[in-house]
Amino acid sequence: MKQYILTHGNILTMKDRTITYDTDIFIKDGKIQRIGKDLAKAVQRGTSERTDWPECDTEVLDIRGRYVIPGLIDGHCHYDADYMGKLFLACGITSVRNMRGYKRHAEYAAETLAGRRTGPYIYSSGPICDGEDKTIPDNTNEIIRTEADVERAIEYTIGNGFLWLKTYPSIEPELYRYLLKRAKQQGLPVCGHMSKKLDNKVLADEGYFCCEHSSSLPAHKADIRYLAESGMWFTPTQTVCETLPDYVWNGKTLPELAHFKDLPECERESWESKNRKIIESYRGQGIRPDIRVVIGRGRTFMEYSNRFMAGTDCAYPGIIPGFSMADELEKLVELYGCSPYEALKAATVNPAEHIGIGEKKGRVREGMDADLVVLNGNPLADIGCVRKVQMVIQGTNLYDEETVRAFCSEAGFLKREEIEFIHW
Repeated sequence: MKQYILTHGNILTMKDRTITYDTDIFIKDGKIQRIGKDLAKAVQRGTSERTDWPECDTEVLDIRGRYVIPGLIDGHCHYDADYMGKLFLACGITSVRNMRGYKRHAEYAAETLAGRRTGPYIYSSGPICDGEDKTIPDNTNEIIRTEADVERAIEYTIGNGFLWLKTYPSIEPELYRYLLKRAKQQGLPVCGHMSKKLDNKVLADEGYFCCEHSSSLPAHKADIRYLAESGMWFTPTQTVCETLPDYVWNGKTLPELAHFKDLPECERESWESKNRKIIESYRGQGIRPDIRVVIGRGRTFMEYSNRFMAGTDCAYPGIIPGFSMADELEKLVELYGCSPYEALKAATVNPAEHIGIGEKKGRVREGMDADLVVLNGNPLADIGCVRKVQMVIQGTNLYDEETVRAFCSEAGFLKREEIEFIHW
C-alpha cells in the first residue's frame, strides 16, 4: 500500500483555531499515522518495528507554505450524475450528504468505498416524502397518502442502508405524526423542509433531526429559538435560497456563472429548461421572498445553536457541483456573521458529527481517515482560499495538482451518452 509523508505543511487540525506550522503528516493505508516534526528523516533510517513510523519506500511530498485542512463535506447535495464525482474532489469535497437517495445511490456509495468509482464518499437519505403539492412542477417525490405509504418509505430507506428519512412540508398532519412515530421506533432520524401544516415545535418535540434551508425555518424568532435549543441541526444552503430572487425576479442568467461552461453541454441545456419552468411557477404564484428575512432567520438559529452545516443543494440549477461550496462558505462569513473558522467547521467537523463519523473524518488527527485538502492559502485569514486546491487525499487515493486541474474541466467535454444520470 502506498505511503506518503506531507512535509513542512501548515496544519489546521480543526480541534481549535490553532495552526501547526512546518509540520509533517505520515499517511499509510488511508489513515493518518503520525503528525509531527521532521518525520521525513525517518525514511533514511530504514524500516522501524513501529507500524506508525515511515518506512524507506515512503514517498515524500514537500508542501512547504501550503495549508492542510480536513476533506470538506457538502452537507446537502443531490449526487444525481456520475460526472459530479470528480468536480466534488477537485474542489476538496471528499464526502457528501446526499439528500435524495435511491438504490443506485447506495450502489455508488459501495463502489466508491471499494475503489471502483472516483468521487466523494456518500452518506444518504432515502427518497423525499411529501404530501400532495401542486406548486412543485413535475413532482417526482414519494407522495404520502396513507400509513402504508409511510411504511413503504421507511422500509425502502432502511433496506438500502440510508441514514435519514427526508420529508417535504405538505404531508398531512396526522400522517406526519404517524411518520415521526414510526421513524423514531425504527431509530431513523427525520430531516427535511419542516412542515406547512403542523406546528414546527411538534417536529422538534418528536426529535426532528435537521432543518434543510434557511427558508424552511419558521417566521417568529421565538419559534426558531425553540428549534435551535431542541438540539435540531440546520443547513442554511444560502446560495440556493438566493436563486429564487436572482433568477426569478432579478434577471440573472445561468451562463453568467463562473463555471457554467465546466458542466456538460446536456446538463447546461437541462438546467436552462428547468429554470424556465421554475421561473414560470414562482412568478405564477407571486412568490417573492425578501432574502434579508431568510438570512435573518438563519442568523437567529445560529445565535442559539452551533449545530449547523454548510450545504450547497447542488445540482439545483445555478448551483455548480463542487465549486458552489466556496460560495456557501463565503456567504456564511459575509451574511451570517461566522468567522472563517466557524464556516470551515460547518464543512468539516459539524457534518461529520451530524452523520456520525466524527471519530473518522472532519479533523486532522492521528488515527483518523486521511481525507485531506492542501490549499495554497490560509482559509482562516480568507475563507475564499478554499478555492485554491493544490492536492486532495481521500483515503488511499492521492490527487495531485495536475489531476485536480483536469477534474475541474473534464466534465465540460462529456457527451450525454457518456454520463450516467440517476433518475427517480
